[in-house]
This record gives sequence, structure tokens and C-alpha cells, in this order.
Amino acid sequence: MTKTLNFAAISGSLRKGSHSTSVADTLQELVPEGVTVTRHDIDDIPLYNEDIKDGDTSPQAVRDLAGKLAAADAIIVVSPEYNRGTSGVLKNTIDWMSKEPNAPFSGKPTLIITQSPGATAGLTAHYDLRQVLSVINASVQPGFEIAIGGSAGKIEDGKLTDSDTRDFITKQLKRLTETAKG
Repeated sequence: MTKTLNFAAISGSLRKGSHSTSVADTLQELVPEGVTVTRHDIDDIPLYNEDIKDGDTSPQAVRDLAGKLAAADAIIVVSPEYNRGTSGVLKNTIDWMSKEPNAPFSGKPTLIITQSPGATAGLTAHYDLRQVLSVINASVQPGFEIAIGGSAGKIEDGKLTDSDTRDFITKQLKRLTETAKG
């Protein structure tokens, strides 16, 4: 019997109709058989402030997300690029996760996907995320990166529709699956 792998995805955008969320919501269609992808919302994660912790206990939304990410076999982070960097809400979420006792990103295979309506494909956000995730010991291996330029023209009705982009993501998800299997 083959074990089902569970991948956790987070979108770095809170906007309704977000391109990042659309990409994240398309991933389940692209993963190999035997893999599930669940997108976890980050809109309830408060601004990082250790003063709101109850002793060593983080807010419930933080603990809940940390548990879901820790239980996953791999993590997929999908981010927009804002002002040549990743979104504040995504960085805020990563900051909270870095302080959780279960260290949900540590040693976990992690795939970075950035997107931008422009031609730069969110490459500066990509660089930022790689730097931040390496500090918290996420396993972002070479090639575990996807940058989608011109995203506005590749998404319809909340789903990624561009066949070349879907094919490339499918190949990367196969690589992530093999790594997650160990």
C-alpha cells in the first residue's frame, strides 16, 4: 500500500482573486497520484508581536497553522512580489512559524513559487524567500523554484490555465514528491 503524501500550500496574498491564491488552488490538479495539496489560509495570523504570547504560547491561529505545516510532507509557498520583495503577510507568517516549538519548516522540503503580472516573475521576492527560508532551515533545494511572469494572462476563473506553466509546475511537483518520499 502506497502512503498518501500531504503537501501544505500557503498563499502570500490575502486579496480576493489573488493570482498567488489561484496558483495555489491549481496545485492539486498538477500533483502526481497519491499526493494531496491543502491550501492553508494565513489571514488570521496576527502581526508578529511576542507581547501577545501567553508565556511561551502563541495565538491559536499561529499554533493551528504550525501544526498543519509540521504534519505536512512538504510545503509549497506561493508569493506575489510587492515592491521588489515578498508580501508582508507572508513574511509575518514565516516569522511566527520560526518561533514555534515544532519548527514546521525545519528540514521540510519546500517549494517556492512566485508570480507577478509583470515580466520579472517575482524574482526578487523569490530571492527574499530563499534567504528567509534558509535561516529557518527549510529544505529549499536547487530547482525547487518556480517564477511565473505575466500571471494575469495565465489565470482564468481562479485557476492557472497556461499549459506551458502548468507543465513546468507538474514537473517540479514530481521532483518535490520524490524528495518528500525520502
